[in-house]
Amino acid sequence: MAKRGKKKPRKIKFYQKNLKIPESQNKKLRQFCTSNHLTENKVFRRALREFLQRNVHLMEHVHHEVNPNQLMLFDFLNEDTVSTGT
Repeated sequence: MAKRGKKKPRKIKFYQKNLKIPESQNKKLRQFCTSNHLTENKVFRRALREFLQRNVHLMEHVHHEVNPNQLMLFDFLNEDTVSTGT
């Protein structure tokens, strides 16, 4: 039996976002980055990830309504005669 090759890794989509900050915040950000040996992108990603994890409970969950006729296929209780197929 031949060995299977490794699975191809799933491609990750990235999105580019623009952000404008004042000069004073930019100075503080650069100082923070140099003192902690980080890049600005890493600081933004960490801050965004932390924020989203803390506030995930505030996001509204969308519940799609099911058409009432969709479940009639499995509704055996309302039928008067049930055929057994014999």
